[in-house]
Amino acid sequence: MLKLLCQNASHIRRLTKSLSYSTKSILNGTHSRFLENPSPKSITHLSNRPKGKDPSPTTVSYLVNSCGLSSESALKSSKRFRIVSVENADSVLALFKNHGFDQTQLSRLITRFPAVLMLDPDKILKPKMEFLQHRLGIPSARLAEIVSVNPLFFTGSLEKRIRPSFGLLSDVVGTDENAIVVITRMPGLLCMDLHKILLPKEALLRKHGVPASVISKWIMKSPRNLTVCDDRFSEVVAELKMMGFDPSRTLYLYALHTMLGMSSSNWKRKCEAYKSLGWSEDELLKLFKKHPCCIAMSETKLRKAMEFLTKCLGWDICKILKNPCCLAFSLEKRMLPRYKVMQKLLSNGLLKKDFCWSTVFGLNEKNFLKKFVNKYQGEAPKLMEAYCKEMGI
Repeated sequence: MLKLLCQNASHIRRLTKSLSYSTKSILNGTHSRFLENPSPKSITHLSNRPKGKDPSPTTVSYLVNSCGLSSESALKSSKRFRIVSVENADSVLALFKNHGFDQTQLSRLITRFPAVLMLDPDKILKPKMEFLQHRLGIPSARLAEIVSVNPLFFTGSLEKRIRPSFGLLSDVVGTDENAIVVITRMPGLLCMDLHKILLPKEALLRKHGVPASVISKWIMKSPRNLTVCDDRFSEVVAELKMMGFDPSRTLYLYALHTMLGMSSSNWKRKCEAYKSLGWSEDELLKLFKKHPCCIAMSETKLRKAMEFLTKCLGWDICKILKNPCCLAFSLEKRMLPRYKVMQKLLSNGLLKKDFCWSTVFGLNEKNFLKKFVNKYQGEAPKLMEAYCKEMGI
């Protein structure tokens, strides 16, 4: 099955490229068609400057002195637009500051979407921010954080796109609360046509036996997966079925998220990295079905983890397959510091060898310290100090 995925690399690559231009543009914030608003009057203040045209000194100065942009960022932005109405821009900044935006958040927002300075603060910006704050119950501090990272929220019509999209999303994920979780992770979804990008995917998953609860969890965990083109999405769902994944289990959504998050060439490269370390096709398939996220690991992380597990612990691939989480754990921040603590306890005769390494690595920090560090403070007083040093604390 896994070999089939690699053989289909070129086909999936073509499917990936079929992601519509408009969807990519929404994510990149470059498509002017999505500057929907009831009064496009303020957009006329924007000037599409010809290539090679000198930037406006007034615009550069304003972006640096009033918005906190670096000279480099301001110069880059000023080559794409110029500020005609300083009064409007001042009103926009005042609105954001009144909603709790600090200077860092303002600079981030304007760097990503400088045209926001030319939007009408009362007719366009304020109603949308109030929708997030009052309708969705997002507090000012969180609102500033969300919007500064995702300014594309301002590019959709409130009545024609944002409100209907939120209603549709709530229906699909079950509750307004679940929909709010999705929106806080990706506010730009509210500016997209969810009838086109969400409903076909939901229908396909239901057709393959994925329950509503799993679909809801998947959307809440991976909202960006919704922007994948329908053809590629269908291809991945079909491959998961061929691999034998149970669509009723939560593990299915992790596999779906992992595959959708990689291009076909990247998937093939990951598989080849495992094979170079001795993994067979069947072993790779078993690993993916037990712990899908392992396939998404970087090659560097994989090689370090394999070296540690095989050389320090003496594990073979069969043993790793029984404890796949250990591949995904952080080597520097989890496994290696704990390994050294256990070695010290063993060398001091404070511990027997009948413990399980996967259990040691699987404990949360609090329980690990309680069971293997604090417990032996009397016999090994420097154990905590050594552990903290290994952790870089």
